[in-house]
Amino acid sequence: MSDEKVYREMSKYELKKLLDELEGVRGRNTELVSLYIPAGYNMAKIKEFVTKEQSEAENIKSKSTRKNVKSALDRLGRKVSESMETPENGVVLFCGNVSEREGRPDIQLWEVIPPEPVESRHYRCDKEFMLEPLREMVVDDRVYGLIVADKNEAAVGYLQGSTVKTAYTLDSEVPGKTRAGGQSAQRFARIRENMYDQFMKEIADKAKNAFLQKARDGDLLGIVVGGPGFTKDKLVDNDYLQSELDEKVLGKRSLNYSGEEALEELVSKSEEMIQDSRMIREKNLVSEFLENLREESGKAEYGPGQVWEALGMGAVDTVLVSESMDLFHAVYEDESGEKRHVFEQRADIDESDEDLTHLGDLVEDIASKAEEMSTDFEIVSTRHEEGQRLENLGGVAAILRYRIR
Repeated sequence: MSDEKVYREMSKYELKKLLDELEGVRGRNTELVSLYIPAGYNMAKIKEFVTKEQSEAENIKSKSTRKNVKSALDRLGRKVSESMETPENGVVLFCGNVSEREGRPDIQLWEVIPPEPVESRHYRCDKEFMLEPLREMVVDDRVYGLIVADKNEAAVGYLQGSTVKTAYTLDSEVPGKTRAGGQSAQRFARIRENMYDQFMKEIADKAKNAFLQKARDGDLLGIVVGGPGFTKDKLVDNDYLQSELDEKVLGKRSLNYSGEEALEELVSKSEEMIQDSRMIREKNLVSEFLENLREESGKAEYGPGQVWEALGMGAVDTVLVSESMDLFHAVYEDESGEKRHVFEQRADIDESDEDLTHLGDLVEDIASKAEEMSTDFEIVSTRHEEGQRLENLGGVAAILRYRIR
C-alpha cells in the first residue's frame, strides 16, 4: 500500500468517504498529526513551524511515541517543502503511524485539497485526526423549519438534506375541557385559555431560537407547520410567530400525530411545498424508478452489472446509488481484447490476476461514466423508506431514457 495519498479537486461525496475512512484511524498514542493550511499562507513559515514542532517532540517521554511523531513531522516537512504555494482552496495534511502492531510503524500521509476554502490554520497532534473543519464542508447548512403541535405537545425541528432533526420538544400543561370541582365554568375556561396562550408562546419562542438566525443568514428555505387539531392554525393565523419567521411559512398540514414522531409525517405530507429538499428529490426519483419497474415499461434497471451496461449504451437518464454502496469495480481484459467487469467487495477481487486493467471505487466509476454520458447522478440516503428499498435492491438503479431489452 502506498504511504502517500493525494486527493485533489474532491467532490463533497468523495470528501465524505475519505472522512469516514480517516474517522476509523486511531493512533496507539498521541501521534496522529493534522495540519490545515489556508490558501495564500506563507509555506516557508509553515516549514519553520513544523521544524519547531519536531524539536518540541524531543520532550515526549515515550520513546516509541517520540519516534513516530518525529517521523510524521518529518514527512509533513518534506511535503510542505515540495511547493511554495498553496492550492486555491488551501490544503490539509494528515500524517501518522496507522500500524496496529507495536514496534512496526506504518507512517501514512494524506494530502487533501478540499472542495471549499480552508478558513484558518490548525495544527493538532492527537490519538485521532482533526476532521471537524472538513466535515463542515460536506454539510448543507440550508434547512426547512418544521413545527408540529396540538394542545398537548409540540416539536420543533429541521429537514436538513435527507435528515429530519429534532431541535425542541414541549409538553403542555393545558387541562382538558372538564373543569375541576368547585370552579365556575367561566373561571376554568379563562385559566385554560391563559395556559393555552402561554403554551403557544413557548412554541413560538422555541421556533425563534431554532430558525431566526438561519433565516437571517439566508439558510432557512421555509417553514411548514402541522398537527392534528387547530393549534397549527392558531399558531400561524394569530401572529404568534416572530414576523421574520411568519414570512417564511410555506403552509400548514393536518396530521395524525403531534410531537417528535410527527416531524417525519409532516415532511411526507408537505412534498409539494419542499420540492427543493434533497430528501424529497431522492424519494421522488426512487419512486419513479419503482413505478417504472412495477409497470414493466422497460425503463428501469438495477444491479451494478445491468446499470453499468445501460450507462455504456447512453440509455440512462438518471442513475441512483445508495450512500451505503461499498463495492469496487474491476475490469479484466484477456489477450483477445475481451473485457470482463466484476463488481465485488475489494477483498473478493483478485488483484494478482495479470488480466486486471482497472480497479476503482464503484461509486466513483459510475459518477465518472454518468458525467461522460450526460446522465444525472444521485446519491440516495438510507435514512428514509425509499432509500432503504434502493439499498435492498443492491444499491444501484437507473431510470432509462428508452428501453433496451
